[in-house]
Amino acid sequence: MNKTRLLLSLVLLGSVIISGNLAADEPGNWFNSSDNVWKSGFGLCWDSASPGRKAEDCGGMAAPMAEPEMTGHFWLDDQDRDGVRDQDDKCPFTPEGVAVDSNGCANDNDGDGVPDYLDKCPETPLGSVVDTDGCARVLVTLQNVHFAFDSANLTSEAKSILDAAVSKINANPSNTISVEGHTDSTGSDAYNSQLSQRRARSVAEYLASKGVSASRLKTIGKGESDPIASNDTREGRAQNRRVVVIAK
Repeated sequence: MNKTRLLLSLVLLGSVIISGNLAADEPGNWFNSSDNVWKSGFGLCWDSASPGRKAEDCGGMAAPMAEPEMTGHFWLDDQDRDGVRDQDDKCPFTPEGVAVDSNGCANDNDGDGVPDYLDKCPETPLGSVVDTDGCARVLVTLQNVHFAFDSANLTSEAKSILDAAVSKINANPSNTISVEGHTDSTGSDAYNSQLSQRRARSVAEYLASKGVSASRLKTIGKGESDPIASNDTREGRAQNRRVVVIAK
């Protein structure tokens, strides 16, 4: 009785092995150019003459899903490699390595419209009128010819320039207007600081008389501390003697 059971077991095992080999060597299906299996009018799959791939609905195994390809640490569908996939990226051509927000656009921490990687003044107060470098926009520059020598009194030429600037200033009523006075290096530091402050105040008072709110005006006397040209030449000193009106 035990021998009979052993014999049956061996027969069954052999059948499994044989059927497994047959399954591995069974004919595949015919597929058209669109990779769809050919079927008869009765819906039966057409087998090829040799072993091959079988369609899933013809008894074959489902094809495994391909894993998304990666290059380094970036998806292939993130062409600017900023970590935001193209389908979600509102700025798909950000230079590589630039820090971006969740929309894939370069960060602009001071909100002035100039991205941080291009912003030369990255901490401009919110709402400031800025130039293409992200710096507060200079509205007017008055140099020494617009003041009497060693004086803070405005000349008629200076007043006409300021008159033209009033409309620009009032066009952006939310901006603070900084009036900065500067001198050349002639004279003592203390004297130049006082003179630059007087000149800045003179400009601010004139702007206020023309309708610019005094609460928006801030005067700063910088003396000789911020030259824009060499103080070793007459021309350079002339450039350094100036008052600058800036929208911030």
